[in-house]
Amino acid sequence: MTDRRCDVGSERRAMLRAGLAAAFAMPARAQGRAHRLGVLAPGRFSIDGVRRWTLPELARLGFVEGRNLDVLLHATDGDAAPLPALAADLAAARCDVAIAVSNPVARLLRAADPRLPIVLGFAGNDPVADGLVDSLARPGGLVTGIVMLGEELDTKRLEFARELDPGTAPVGFLAGATLSPDRIARIEAEAAALGIPIALARAGAPETYGAAFAALRRAGARIVVVGSFPGFAGQAGLLAAKGAAAGLPLLCDWRHMAEAGCVVSYGASAAELRRRNAVQVARILRGEAPGAIPMERPDRFELVVNAGAAARLGLAIPPLVLARAEEVIE
Repeated sequence: MTDRRCDVGSERRAMLRAGLAAAFAMPARAQGRAHRLGVLAPGRFSIDGVRRWTLPELARLGFVEGRNLDVLLHATDGDAAPLPALAADLAAARCDVAIAVSNPVARLLRAADPRLPIVLGFAGNDPVADGLVDSLARPGGLVTGIVMLGEELDTKRLEFARELDPGTAPVGFLAGATLSPDRIARIEAEAAALGIPIALARAGAPETYGAAFAALRRAGARIVVVGSFPGFAGQAGLLAAKGAAAGLPLLCDWRHMAEAGCVVSYGASAAELRRRNAVQVARILRGEAPGAIPMERPDRFELVVNAGAAARLGLAIPPLVLARAEEVIE
């Protein structure tokens, strides 16, 4: 006679072994591993923004750092050289999603891990033309995010520069270390279409600022548009001080850069865009395909004038510019 209790025990042991085997075969996330978010930026300012606005918004949406979210933050001080190695580090960490600050950084991450979902925060130029997405409404691959309209905003700041310094002297343009040659060519073409001669210099890490401003001064520039670049945003005070030392008023993109000494800032709200990045990240962590999440554009722009910085540099701000400003810092 067969002992039924032994049969039941054998069945339970077999079921337990099968369950353990299935558990080990399941992805780590299904076993309760925290989601892993990577961030890669050519500037500490972006990391500060993620800490200040993106992570709190993610927590509000249910993804809390240290509880069910691990965060890996990688950035440089504006130098592009370390970025490929940092991208490889994030790929090796097997992140569930990564925030890439700028199109060149997104390309590096995609090269390091073609399967990695990427949220652009922010795309400085057209991600369709760069081959990162099929369209803004339906990205179609593993990339979504925010389109920063960097080229359009750089062009608008060139127009502001000409209002502040009318005449025939070239407007200086300070390009970031990761700004692509094709984007520089488009900026030069836009300036030519506006009838604005420009003198261009490139800078990366903070120690390159002084030489870049000296070169722009030698080229005849009396005012400088600082191109959209996370490295510059993270060194706003030093950048403004170096510009002032060269006698050059600066036009920048973020509000905090005007507060730090740029004579004008014109751009979107960093807080609003970082929070919108968080929503996109959360959607991917909940299982949505990045290619089905539309890319977003800023819908509000801020003009801030630092009248005190302008006065110290002997620059008169036209009344029409002051009238358009959202804020004037005395």
